[in-house]
Amino acid sequence: MKRQRLAGIEKEMARVISQAIFMDVKNPKVKGLVSVTNVRVTEDLKFADVYFSILSSVNDTPADRESILEGLNEIKGFLRKKVAEEIEIRYIPEIRVKIDDSIEHAVKISKLLNDLKG
Repeated sequence: MKRQRLAGIEKEMARVISQAIFMDVKNPKVKGLVSVTNVRVTEDLKFADVYFSILSSVNDTPADRESILEGLNEIKGFLRKKVAEEIEIRYIPEIRVKIDDSIEHAVKISKLLNDLKG
């Protein structure tokens, strides 16, 4: 499949999944705590790696992150169903949950740079 077509599917999947998390998800582990940062679909449309950013507070522990990751894995089937309802493609990719730590890394680097200036 052409990369341009895959990019369109990825963009639509990100929109549908973001909207579903915001409007439809009732799981308290997930509600309001995550956002979709990226979606990567394999060329054969069998898998979609969905990258989530976890909005964390100062008091969050690794156990909290694991709980959110567990919640995301619990709703994978629901999210796939929402994608199937919204996007007209022959094969609906299986969703694989990935955590996007790039924002946290950027904050750490920014803090280190500010400390060096300081």
